[in-house]
Amino acid sequence: MSRELLGEYPHATGRYDELLAAAQLPRAHWKPVIEQIAAWPAERMRERLQALLGQVRENGVTYNVYADPQGADRPWELDLLPMILPQEEWSALAEAVAQRATLLNRILVDVYGEQRLLKEGALPHALVFGHAGFLRPCRDAARPASDTMLHLYAADLARSPDGRWWVIGDRTQTPSGAGYALENRLIISRAFPQLFRDLKVQHLAHFFATLRDSLAHWAPPDHGSPFTVLLTPGPHNETYFEHAYLARYLGLPLVEGSDLTVRDGCVWLKALSGLKRVHVILRRQDDDYCDPLELRSDSALGIAGLVDAVRGRNVLVANALGSNLLESCALLGFLPRLCEKLLGEPLAMPSVATWWCGEPAALREVEASIGRLVIKGAFPQLRVEPMFGEDLDERGRRRVLAMLRARPNDYVAQELVHLSQAPVWDRAHSRVLARSIGLRVYACATPEGYVVMPGGLTRVGSAADTRVISMQRGGSSTDTRVLAAGPVSTFSLLRRSVGAADLVRAGTNLSSRVVENLFWLGRYTERCDATARLLRVALGRFGDSVPGEDDERARPVLIGLLRRAGILPGSASQSAEIDLSAALRAAITDESQPGLASNLRQLSRVASQLRERLSLDNWRALNHLTHALAVRRARRTGLADLLGDLDSAISSFTTLAGFALDGMTRDPGWRFLSIGRRLERLQWLCGTLKHTVSGPQEMDLTWLLRFADSIITYRARYMARPEWLPVLDLLIRDEANPRSIAFQVHGLRDYAKRLADLFGEFGDERFQGAAEALQRLDPAVELQPGSETLLARLDDWQAAAYRHSEQLSLRFFSHVGEASAQTFAT
Repeated sequence: MSRELLGEYPHATGRYDELLAAAQLPRAHWKPVIEQIAAWPAERMRERLQALLGQVRENGVTYNVYADPQGADRPWELDLLPMILPQEEWSALAEAVAQRATLLNRILVDVYGEQRLLKEGALPHALVFGHAGFLRPCRDAARPASDTMLHLYAADLARSPDGRWWVIGDRTQTPSGAGYALENRLIISRAFPQLFRDLKVQHLAHFFATLRDSLAHWAPPDHGSPFTVLLTPGPHNETYFEHAYLARYLGLPLVEGSDLTVRDGCVWLKALSGLKRVHVILRRQDDDYCDPLELRSDSALGIAGLVDAVRGRNVLVANALGSNLLESCALLGFLPRLCEKLLGEPLAMPSVATWWCGEPAALREVEASIGRLVIKGAFPQLRVEPMFGEDLDERGRRRVLAMLRARPNDYVAQELVHLSQAPVWDRAHSRVLARSIGLRVYACATPEGYVVMPGGLTRVGSAADTRVISMQRGGSSTDTRVLAAGPVSTFSLLRRSVGAADLVRAGTNLSSRVVENLFWLGRYTERCDATARLLRVALGRFGDSVPGEDDERARPVLIGLLRRAGILPGSASQSAEIDLSAALRAAITDESQPGLASNLRQLSRVASQLRERLSLDNWRALNHLTHALAVRRARRTGLADLLGDLDSAISSFTTLAGFALDGMTRDPGWRFLSIGRRLERLQWLCGTLKHTVSGPQEMDLTWLLRFADSIITYRARYMARPEWLPVLDLLIRDEANPRSIAFQVHGLRDYAKRLADLFGEFGDERFQGAAEALQRLDPAVELQPGSETLLARLDDWQAAAYRHSEQLSLRFFSHVGEASAQTFAT
């Protein structure tokens, strides 16, 4: 059976084969996987594949490929077959990676400290001072008291044709991919649960616990537990999913630069309750963007004064600012000698052969051998695309040699790496194929030395002959499984003893940005729901070629509401000229037009900034909504199908409301989300009713009850055609109706009181006047169409909603009050 499965798997020539020891003969550690897959029918593998793709989509695992049409919504590419390594091979590999991390940390400490390596000539001055990643303001500032600057390290590895591992690149600034490696493990383990158990695969949780605990160990001394945050550039970053995923997994607040401030030489989180001291920043933001005062002045992502806080030893930044310096491939050729000098031992794992052209002897060797080398920029700021000598004709060779001779310090040459091949699953034809792979391995610093993750991120080339693997160029990934020689550890990151002093209640340490996003999540959810309900009513009324008599009487009101929502042009003359059905279709499917699609895009954008705070089920519901929108855009559907899409969307919004009602802790974050929902609903109700009571008195109000989701309640109470008095009473005065003005007003009044009790007074709008106006309202006189008093009250209630929204923004979102930092230090 395995021979049939591997029938189209090519034998490797000139490179290492991870799967086969000889033709059609799998290596011992691969046999259980191949035999199991070979025993399954093709249909079962297709089911596994669909389950995997569904998990990636529903979990929202994305990777932003810049300039890709899918943008930030591009699903993470994950192959079904894992990469497998035996324990005996892994042990030597892990020791070599730990040694390399130790060496690079020592180099970093010296370059930003005593600079003995430069003074003694062991490291060329040009490789340090010519590198834009050497941050002069961080000299002596970046070096912490512990002499650990490289807290998280990643090595990009590849095999030579004889099976030895080489390092082809070092990741020292903000190593990415560890979170994706963890997600890959979880998804593929669900696809093959029994196989995962039978193989005795080493778990990854202990590595992440070690990282979290080590950062806390090195935090600046302070009273109480150290407070660690994960700093992200924001949702537009290519690996933002991973930032949110790691923040949730490690239990760290995910923050952006605007969430933090430096006061009195310390870093503080701008929280709902005031300022909270930050002791450790695990950053995923590039060096020079971190502080606009002393580094890159045009950065809108940084924290002004961060370098000064680091200089004062008041905050630990991991990795240390300036660690990008070590990512220059020009350093690779100097590491063997530096390892002997600094560690007193040979470098355990070689780098790919590298020549820095700034050395005359190296340049001569490159000139003589350019046809078999790869030319790269010595420094990242040069942005030089790799030039493969084997691709150059005579004219191209002369041009490249001229470049090297003109500016030798700017270039390095490396031996061409023939990447090893490993099996991947061909989705289209259900077969095993070979692809080039590279392995990214992670190490974290501890007080006892570096610890290596038992696994890593296997990156898979987009074609069998790929020479450079890049996720930005269409590469994919898979799980990396290191087999255990003995029993598998069952350690879980969540298993720890919690004492009475550790008990936590949902508190007020949410960042102002998170609270604002929760507020707008509530508003956009309600806005999408209201827009979908309006479009459903309008489509039901205007979608038919022969509207009924009642439709004609309600027509001007509905047209006015569609204009108010921006779905139709603002003036009556413009609306009369437009194709109504086309406008409704565009509002449902076209993101560039006002309506459901554009509102849903805004909802998705806000939700993406709360990724670490939304439950998986909540996130899946949002994903279903956005996926359905993409399907609608891709096909031309009839109006009846669009009505079905609206029904489905409204059901999804009801599901999201259920998560907020029954799935969220009643903390201040939930309260702001609920305030957003109620403010938005109050404004929609007031605006809709103002248009309605100004319309024809004789029109049928069934559409209004459907729009307000109150038709069942009305019929259960009155068993009669809708009339103005009972309809307006239900939608305005009925405190038990969650779709009424009274329900929103009383809820907002209660929320305002709770916020004032927690955080002190803010603004003057407490909805007390609105509640009293509802009590004074005379239904016999005022709940009638055309009532001037009712119109005035609707205006007042709507204005109160706008006022309250602005006051919340000023107090809680724009700034956090003037309390001194010391007040909130604990």
